[in-house]
Amino acid sequence: MKLLHLMKGVCLLTIATLVSCGRSGSSTEDCMIFGEVPGLYADYQAQRDKIEESADKSVTDFKKASAQIDELKAKYEAKIEEAAMSLNGKAVEVEPGDDFKVLQPINLTFKNIINLNSVFDVNGEIEAVRDVSIDVTEPWLKSHDVQYLFLPLLLIGCDENGAEVTKDRIGCFSKCFKVVDGKVVLPAGSKAELQTVSYNKNSYEDYVKVKTVKLSLDVSKM
Repeated sequence: MKLLHLMKGVCLLTIATLVSCGRSGSSTEDCMIFGEVPGLYADYQAQRDKIEESADKSVTDFKKASAQIDELKAKYEAKIEEAAMSLNGKAVEVEPGDDFKVLQPINLTFKNIINLNSVFDVNGEIEAVRDVSIDVTEPWLKSHDVQYLFLPLLLIGCDENGAEVTKDRIGCFSKCFKVVDGKVVLPAGSKAELQTVSYNKNSYEDYVKVKTVKLSLDVSKM
């Protein structure tokens, strides 16, 4: 029994040592949109899982594990904040598209971190380069006033085959739509209102696949 507790103690000590060494030995990579942030978040989740798995069901072990997780979270919060701040002003390379044009490069500015969720202000300038038509039903048109319509603008991450693997809302178009021939139209020249974006998902495996980034209007809820 003493040997069992000793082995568990060594295991927890090893985990704490790995945490104090930052990302050394980590297999995570930087991603195209959020840099180091997804990898650090993934590291935190992996280390937390190890601590939880190593703990007994006893109250004493639970308290020790909880304390270690609190320490782990504090350390990774500092690391994630540093990584998030390093993105300030760095342009996100966006593929040219048929519907939207980037007039001023899209970049992120770190705003805050809440419970390991990084929040960024989105900067830049984006406009519609042509009339973007959206098919809607006649009942929809009768029940909606398009002058109050707003639709999210998405930053879409695609893998090496062009398949969409991530979606992040970075702003919206509002108070600019009109109805033409029974369709909702976003007129050419309309400017996007850029807002905030956050990384708050345990989806590192998706973000690390991103090889190209494009813009898209979200009409999924229409």
